[in-house]
Amino acid sequence: MTEKSPFDEEDELHYRSPEEEKKATEEKQKKKILCCLAYFLGLLFFLPLIFWPKDDFAKFHANQSLVILLASVISSIVCGLLGRIPGIGVLFGILGGVIGILLVVACVLGILSVVREEKKALPLLGLFHIIK
Repeated sequence: MTEKSPFDEEDELHYRSPEEEKKATEEKQKKKILCCLAYFLGLLFFLPLIFWPKDDFAKFHANQSLVILLASVISSIVCGLLGRIPGIGVLFGILGGVIGILLVVACVLGILSVVREEKKALPLLGLFHIIK
C-alpha cells in the first residue's frame, strides 16, 4: 500500500480534465518551489502561508522553516555573546559553527522533504510547532 502525497487530497473527489490536471500540476510545482525557498531563505518562511493559508503541507513546511530561522537567530546571539568571554569564548565560537552546520543540514533535510512531497518532521527541531 503506497502512502498518499498531501498533494493528492483532491484527486479522489472528481476526475480532472487535462487542463485541470495541468493547472493542478503547476500549482504543486509552485507550492514546492515556495516551500523550498522558505527553507533556503529563512526570512521567507511566510511565503507558503500567504499563497496557501489553509494548506497543511504549506503550514507544516513554513513552521519548520520558522523554527530553523529562530534556532539560527537564538544560537547566533547566545554564542556571539558568550564567545566574548575570555578563556572559554573560543569554545562558544566553535559551538556556534557546529550549530550553524547542523542548521544547514536541517534546511537540506527540509528541502528534500518538500521535493519528496512529505511532511517529515526535522530531528529535534520538528518538536516545535509555532504555526498552528
